[in-house]
Amino acid sequence: MASLSPPDENESLLDKLDAMAPAPLKTFDAFPKLPASYKSRSESRGFLTVFVGLLALLLLLNDVGEFLWGWPDYEFTVDRDQSSYVDVNVDMVVNMPCRYLSVDLRDVVGDRLFLSKGFRRDGTLFDVGQATSLKEHADMLSAEQAVSQSRKNRGLFSFWRRADKYKPTYNHEPDGSACRIFGSLQVKKVTANLHITTLGHGYASHVHVPHELMNMSHVITEFSFGPYFPEIIQPLDHSLEIANDPFVAYQYFLRVVPTTYIPPHTSPEKGLLSNQYSVTHYTRVLEHNRGTPGIFFKFEIEPVRLVVWQRTTTFIAFLIRCVGVIGGLFVCASWALRISVKAIDTIARPPRTRSSRPRARARAAAQQVGR
Repeated sequence: MASLSPPDENESLLDKLDAMAPAPLKTFDAFPKLPASYKSRSESRGFLTVFVGLLALLLLLNDVGEFLWGWPDYEFTVDRDQSSYVDVNVDMVVNMPCRYLSVDLRDVVGDRLFLSKGFRRDGTLFDVGQATSLKEHADMLSAEQAVSQSRKNRGLFSFWRRADKYKPTYNHEPDGSACRIFGSLQVKKVTANLHITTLGHGYASHVHVPHELMNMSHVITEFSFGPYFPEIIQPLDHSLEIANDPFVAYQYFLRVVPTTYIPPHTSPEKGLLSNQYSVTHYTRVLEHNRGTPGIFFKFEIEPVRLVVWQRTTTFIAFLIRCVGVIGGLFVCASWALRISVKAIDTIARPPRTRSSRPRARARAAAQQVGR
């Protein structure tokens, strides 16, 4: 009976894996290989191969992401849009009952609009939720960050999703202590000032709000221009301000830049028309009868347009890049391994002493004389 030979302690991990392979799979090989006994294998080289393979996979994932979603490219051009109006989208909560608030707009043309009925107003309770102070919004979103954040919000299957409308009012109460002001309204495409004030303190009114009821604390959920897209992040979205004094004026100065977003594999004529803006915020505590308390949004439309191209590579270029990444990585790893092995052998080799050379010469001379 044949006895089983004990396992060799010097057997490497790769040899163990070769032994586990079935015999038919070993014999079916179109290219002859050297016997395993003629090869020098080590576990360190096997782990190096695995590491190089994982690194190649990460680089390939990057190329796959650029092929599927592309990368943003930006350019500026003169805004040639001849439309005379732009949509203003507002969704915010003010910590005062709706019956005490007035919403108005005045532009440089001289027109004055009373928007108390233009926007929808629902009674609710003042809830901060996930909003943060504008002081924590010091680093404004760039165009690249806005596009990236919007892609995350839309998810992978964004092509089959439609933009949601304004969500129903949370904690809706007709006579609530707070007021939600929301909706979209067309205004002239000129410099204008949208302000929310209390009755009797902004414009002439037969109603005068008591000072102890004035509280201009507010939470801004949405403030944007152009078509309403909830997925696009703007600087004022989810921001809040808390008023500790009844006579406070919050001023927001906005510079609106028309923006065109062109998705991958889309012509410029079918691009998404939207707007981005930067904001500067000031807070003033007023003395009685020395100013108008309220919330003021002054916006100016810039004459330039930002075009965001979401560029992608072709399928042929994608295949060429994948082949180049895999081949280049393995070639570089092979050369790095050879150089490191050569350096280790050179360092580990025992140095030659100077006395050995004269002795060798003397021994060779003695042998010649003896002959």
